Amino acid sequence: MKRITVVVMALYALLAFFCNAVNAGQFYREYWAKWDEKITNCRGRLRVNDTELSLHETFGKRSEAKANGLMLVSVNEDLFQLKQAQLYLEMWGGHPGTSNKRFLPNGKEIYHVPEVGAAAGHCTYSYPVIPLKVHHLVTGVNAFQFACDRGDSFWGHFIIDNAAVRCFLKPDHPDLVRVRLEGFSAKVKLSNSSNVLQDITEVTIWCPVEFEKSILSADYFGRYPGFDDDGDGSENDWHGFTQKKQYQNHIGSASKTPFAVKWNTSMIRSQSEPMAIRAVVHLKGGFHYVTDVLEGLTFLPKRSRVEMYKCSSMPTPFWSRASQGKKAVIELPEDISSLQRVQLMIKIWDGGEGNVKEPFKINGHPYSITSRRAVHDVVFTVTKINPRHLKPGKNQITLLSDTEHHGIEVLLPGPVLIARYNEK
Repeated sequence: MKRITVVVMALYALLAFFCNAVNAGQFYREYWAKWDEKITNCRGRLRVNDTELSLHETFGKRSEAKANGLMLVSVNEDLFQLKQAQLYLEMWGGHPGTSNKRFLPNGKEIYHVPEVGAAAGHCTYSYPVIPLKVHHLVTGVNAFQFACDRGDSFWGHFIIDNAAVRCFLKPDHPDLVRVRLEGFSAKVKLSNSSNVLQDITEVTIWCPVEFEKSILSADYFGRYPGFDDDGDGSENDWHGFTQKKQYQNHIGSASKTPFAVKWNTSMIRSQSEPMAIRAVVHLKGGFHYVTDVLEGLTFLPKRSRVEMYKCSSMPTPFWSRASQGKKAVIELPEDISSLQRVQLMIKIWDGGEGNVKEPFKINGHPYSITSRRAVHDVVFTVTKINPRHLKPGKNQITLLSDTEHHGIEVLLPGPVLIARYNEK
């Protein structure tokens, strides 16, 4: 089963990469779902329950059991003018063991939400991009009915915090012609003339002069093997994710001409293959444009060595509550004498640490990874680690929450250390 899951996750990563490549040089508009408690039977987000929960002896009378998994999205598009469409989700994977997440758009066909580890018992949060058949949409209100199975969980349940339908426009779309954007193009440029990345590299957008005033802002994304921040099981990926519809952990955003950002690559692991950059340019009138990919980027040959270390052992699920402590191990090389700088990268779903003062420790040394407010949302942390707190071989990570219910859920891929050495 584990082998099948790995294969499925790899295929999903490949599909997502292919979809992203196809979208280069295209315009799209997006339509975000608006949650209405009268429609969803739940407040502030979309809850989805397993198919048998309504009569569950323990949970069937909970308020969450009333959630019907119905999402409505208004799509104001002439479908004949669309090239393709996608569904984008900000999705908590739910109770570990929940399986077979799926949805039915407008009653037309069942689509499966990519499995990224929840069915195998892990805590997950992911941002799937699912291609939709354009003829499965309608102009106006679209109904997406979500469902799941209980699987190995005590209660099959997951949450969609935000969702958008992205509609990619044909090049001669009348709206593009009307606002004189049909000839628009833009590309990513580096401040230096070569494709060699410094520790700090400036990235900008170039477009024909006549279109400059149409640009509102730009978001930049890098593709390279690194921390799996979008939780899809792929490290060699476009890095960045949205939270409350806003991009996080990408290269950066800019809202003033020439839309320049400083890309700090100093803690990106050493690369054996070239990297890439692209941008999403946001234009007046609600249009978004995906630039072509700038490929073939490399680091300086004499750059300091940077390595990434994941857990060699980690509990399933990595979740502490009710004073049940959890432990994991990250193994470092026998020689770490030349360590220059170390950072921890970790994503959690923060249900609170309760009265525990130091919920997360590395070799007994506390580091902050929670909001301290039990926000019941994703908390992403990049924290400097004192190299003196690390040791060769096994380094122990401990997690503790004394809350009765959710506690602290460490999301896949788990805690990761990025280490920069003085060696070159």
